Amino acid sequence: MSSEARPVGPWTWEGNELFDAHRSRIATVRSDVIFFNSERLLVESEPGPFQFRARATTGDGKVFTLVQSRMTVSTLLADCDGRRYTLQRSSVWRKARHIIDADGDIVARVRPLISGRVEFHAGPAVADLPLVDAVFLSWGCVLVDSPVRRPRI
Repeated sequence: MSSEARPVGPWTWEGNELFDAHRSRIATVRSDVIFFNSERLLVESEPGPFQFRARATTGDGKVFTLVQSRMTVSTLLADCDGRRYTLQRSSVWRKARHIIDADGDIVARVRPLISGRVEFHAGPAVADLPLVDAVFLSWGCVLVDSPVRRPRI
């Protein structure tokens, strides 16, 4: 269980910045590095036509991965320093996803918007989702699901 204070939700990725409901910045991405509190996650991603993969590494060597599990990106599998998640589209008609922990509990919902923004909403078991995992997983959803490409800065 995470004991960190949680920013007020819902959160929204706008371009390369993640904001809480009060428009306070939670995280930012610059030159493929996620800056979040004192954390720095170097992100490598392969948005190839047949396989999506993203990997982030912290300064102290913790590894976070997000990979496509089937022919389509409807199901993504994540491992955040040993904590496992499934990111499952909630409908075949939409890009919205449920983030489900290893116990089968919904910890969050992620919803890309046509504008390019991506919303992150707490699920019933959000208390079990460490903030660093939430930031990485939501950024992974931006990479794979956002209809608007982010500029590389």
